[in-house]
Amino acid sequence: MMRNSLLPILLIALQLPLCCTGFAFQLPKIQMPWEGGTTSTPSSTTNKKSPIKSNDKVVIFGATGGVGQLVTKKLSARDGKNYQLTIAARDASRAKETLDNDNIDVVELNLVGDNKATDAELQTAIEGATGVVVSVGTTAFPTKRWDGGNNPKAIDMEAVTRIANAASNVESVRRMVLLTSVGVSRTKQMPFLILNLFGVLDAKRAGEDAVKSAAGEAGFSYSIVRPGRLVGGPYTNLDLANLFKIEGGAENGVDVAGGDVLLGDCKRDACAEAVVQCLENESCVDLEFSLVSNEDTALTNDGWSSAFTSM
Repeated sequence: MMRNSLLPILLIALQLPLCCTGFAFQLPKIQMPWEGGTTSTPSSTTNKKSPIKSNDKVVIFGATGGVGQLVTKKLSARDGKNYQLTIAARDASRAKETLDNDNIDVVELNLVGDNKATDAELQTAIEGATGVVVSVGTTAFPTKRWDGGNNPKAIDMEAVTRIANAASNVESVRRMVLLTSVGVSRTKQMPFLILNLFGVLDAKRAGEDAVKSAAGEAGFSYSIVRPGRLVGGPYTNLDLANLFKIEGGAENGVDVAGGDVLLGDCKRDACAEAVVQCLENESCVDLEFSLVSNEDTALTNDGWSSAFTSM
């Protein structure tokens, strides 16, 4: 009888430490798997480097160039993505005519010369974007395209650096892709020794360093795409590939290798697909790679994932 009467008291005593803080000891609270509560979430670094998603804003610098046009078209044509594309161009009317897409916003910004955009204007253009593509450039040797200060140092180094710094001040940016060239780390070797006579590869390498530095400070993912000599339309450069309309084969197959190790031609369309994959593919995080065309069929999304993972 006594044992039964003590049972309620013992049960109450066992429960008191769980709810009363006046006792000298307290049983730890053990959360069971089926109970609610705070769950672990990906780190801010992981979130910051994740791919662009449907309806995201993407800003493209250099969209009227050959690769830039194709990147813009590919992004606008991605099924179900509905990306919000913003083009930064020195001539808004020419950009609208070239791209011929009423769903694209065009911001008039000059990256070089006396009327170049301020840092604040660059940042405003990027504001709200999760992806930034930089596909700017000029000719390797002095031509009319250098008029107005559009030389390699001004565009490939200084302008790219300013864009990267502006992007680092925009919280929403998760992915930045810079298009440069093979040979940036082989300037003492032929044929890059000749190509770099006026410093174009040095300027591109400086631009790469600026993007990587900005990405390290801000926490977003960077991709450096180094294609071989660009061939195939749209033809916008004053070079032999343009003069002879070199197409580079019927397929969009590519060889991809980390670093700066390849040599050859690269179709603009294949290069543009690489840029888009750098924005969309989960496996493309903080990579720099070279790219040349081959006669194989184009890589699938899984094929790109494997290529990125192998670097």
